[in-house]
Amino acid sequence: MDIRGVVGTVVLCGALVGVAGCSNPTGKSWAITYEVTGQDNGTLAKVGYANSPDRYKDEVAQQSVQGPVGVPWKQDVVVTAGQKAEITATPTGGLTLTCRILLDAQRELARATAPGPGQPVSCAKTTDS
Repeated sequence: MDIRGVVGTVVLCGALVGVAGCSNPTGKSWAITYEVTGQDNGTLAKVGYANSPDRYKDEVAQQSVQGPVGVPWKQDVVVTAGQKAEITATPTGGLTLTCRILLDAQRELARATAPGPGQPVSCAKTTDS
């Protein structure tokens, strides 16, 4: 093997290692909007939701917002493809909450209403790969 063959092999191996080190080399991810609403526009004690801080890694971090937070509440995030978009909100008082997960701020992926007044509500949807 001449020097060009050796250099080509080293470059190819280096490129493969670089790609293998990235868990999501294409950066494919989804623009997600989380929404929480209530019948009387009260407040939330706590909101927890998933967010991908780095679209090139297949991981989701849990974010938390401590209340009081006004209702309606909305947050735009990015979730890496194939990962779970999820939100949980807890009301203050006897508010009945509804949550939604939207794709590109338009298409509804998930919707749920709390089982009763004062109870938390959760929505979840695994994004397409």
